[in-house]
Order: sequence, then structure tokens, then C-alpha cells
Amino acid sequence: MNLSRRYPLFNEYYFKHRTPFVKSFHTHSQYEIYYFHKGKCDYLIGDEVFELESGDVIIMNGMTLHGPIVDRANEYVRSMFSFYPEIVRIFHKTLGPLNPLRPFEQLKNRRIRLRGERKTEFEAILQRIHKYYYSENTALFNRFLLAFFDLLWLIYGECQAAMELMSEEKASNGTDKERNVQKVISLIEQQYREPITLEWLEHHVFMNRHHMSRLFRELTGTTIIDYLYKFRINQAKILFILNRDCAVTDAYREVGFQSMSHFSRLFKKYVGLSPEQYRKKVQPFLLEPSALRLPVFEVEPNRSIEWS
Repeated sequence: MNLSRRYPLFNEYYFKHRTPFVKSFHTHSQYEIYYFHKGKCDYLIGDEVFELESGDVIIMNGMTLHGPIVDRANEYVRSMFSFYPEIVRIFHKTLGPLNPLRPFEQLKNRRIRLRGERKTEFEAILQRIHKYYYSENTALFNRFLLAFFDLLWLIYGECQAAMELMSEEKASNGTDKERNVQKVISLIEQQYREPITLEWLEHHVFMNRHHMSRLFRELTGTTIIDYLYKFRINQAKILFILNRDCAVTDAYREVGFQSMSHFSRLFKKYVGLSPEQYRKKVQPFLLEPSALRLPVFEVEPNRSIEWS
């Protein structure tokens, strides 16, 4: 049994991928780590374009339009994984006192340039993740999880100075547009179980719903309702992953849907499987954080999302 597939921390994963890039510029609700091995590539994130060199890492919160611009005359080799921050948070208290998601939450999107020993260390961790990703027993799968968290801590260290600087300048950062869109995102993530509508959001953020919708699409590349639906579907996936007894009829209500048919239709659209198919796929094996048998550190959860 491939345990990494049964407990899907990663939404998408590939290691030293060489096939031509075919996906268009896109957004998604998962966080992403991208590593450029070799080739010739520029990477677009929002209104920024980064000219990549071997050893460059890009971290992304997923909600800004992004994608590579590849010179097809050269070999294009990269590693990438998009992952569910909710699952990382489950292991957060088990694996240490610092929040490993802070770079993604605070910096949003960032290019990190690794050279020398730092590049060698990062690539060694990537190799370890790949080695254990296809593990066939719980002990090796735990080593996969530890390797992935080791990568997150390395990224944290590389971003620490920038995060501290941003914290010092926090009071003066952010435009009115960004703060207003942040309010919408925070409300959705806190109240997604409620019957949220544009009218409901308009009342709570004190902004005309048409203006609010335009701003949200401008800054995130997606609509408010699409973001809400994707967030609810992702929460349903987490429920199925973490609770063996969770039935589809319970999940759709728990995440805020009023109609089973509407939930099933959107789940199939976003996930590619029906809710029942997905539930059966992930529930034969459920790994609890306590399976790692590491000390638990009491920390305050950091769920804030800031706009840079």
C-alpha cells in the first residue's frame, strides 16, 4: 500500500520533471514549493517576472496567478509540490514551536536563491522526500513526513530575515485594496460553514458587492464565490482524510453546503472524483500526528494572511 497516496499531504508532486510544460497560468488554494534544477525559464507571479537560475526556489501561497515561461529549446528540469496547509497545521504542535507556514502566510510569494552548501542541502532533502514518498510502511512514511518538514524549516531559515523586516514595517504595509480583499478572505475562512452570499459579505465588510467582487478578482485571479466553493471542498477533503467515520452526508453540511447534489457536482469538478470515491481512496489508511511519537510543543496557531 502506498501510504503517501492514502494520506495525501501533497495535492500535486513531481521530482526532477523533464516533460514540457503544458499548464497555463493558474491559481489554487494549496501552498506550493517550486525548485528549478536546470534549463532556461522565467517565472511569472502576479505582476513580477523572475529570471530563474539553477538553485532557485519559489514559495507561493497559490492564490496569486503564476506559472513558468519556458524556453522550449532548452531542457526544463524542475521539482514541485503543492500541499495542503491544513494538514501541516495538524503536525505543527508535534514538530516544533515555530510555525513552518509563516513564510507562505507572511511573505506570500518569494524567490530564494540557493548556492553552494545551501543548494546541496536543499537538493539532498528533495532526494530524501522522493525516496520515501512511495513508501510501503508506516515507519518509512514517517521519514517522508520528517523530510518534508525539514525542507519547511530550511525555507523558514532562508526567509527569517525578510519576515522580521516585514514585521517591523507591518504598520505601513498594504494598500486599501489588499486590506479589503484580506477581510473577505478572512471572513470566508472563518465563517465558511455559514450560508455566505455576496450580500452577506457586503454587509460584513461594508463595501459594495460589485466593487468588492472586482477587487477580489483583480488581486487573486478568481471570483469570491469560486474561492468560497474551493475552500469548502478543500475542507471536505480534510474531513475525509482525518475522520474514518465521516460520511458524505455529514461532510457536505459540515462545510457549509445546503444541497448534497450541489456539493457532489462541485467536488467532482474540483477534485476529479465523486465525494464517495475520494472518501474510499483516502480512508483505508489514516495517520494520526501521535504516530510520530514526538514531544508536543504548545504554540499559538498562526492563521493570519497578510498581503505584501
